[in-house]
Amino acid sequence: MTVARAVRPGAYLVGGVVALSLPLWLGGSRLAQLVRAPGQLRTIRGHPAAALEAAHRTLRVLARMRLPWWRNTCLYRALAECLVLRRYGIACRVELGVTRPGTGTAIGAHAWVVRGHGDPERSVGSMVVLR
Repeated sequence: MTVARAVRPGAYLVGGVVALSLPLWLGGSRLAQLVRAPGQLRTIRGHPAAALEAAHRTLRVLARMRLPWWRNTCLYRALAECLVLRRYGIACRVELGVTRPGTGTAIGAHAWVVRGHGDPERSVGSMVVLR
């Protein structure tokens, strides 16, 4: 039996606002804030699942509009997830990794979210985590 969780309408607002604000987080020091472990976090009551879903849906819609400021890529999704989780008081950071180019292969890159205050990874699989 699955128990339905009460979703606060504000969760959808949080997710939408986060998605709309992503272009402001892509530059320099603001992006660096999300790559580092967070300091003191404010907490919003509730569970972040609805806000995460709203952020990802809003991002998909904005990316389909072909505006140059929003893209539905792993970097944008990771930034949105990190911002939502931090709004709900969950410690997390964005990790950025690249693969080393081999003979005839292109450089690959990926962004993901790590929850908690643990030590940063030096590498994940074939990826080298950027610092």
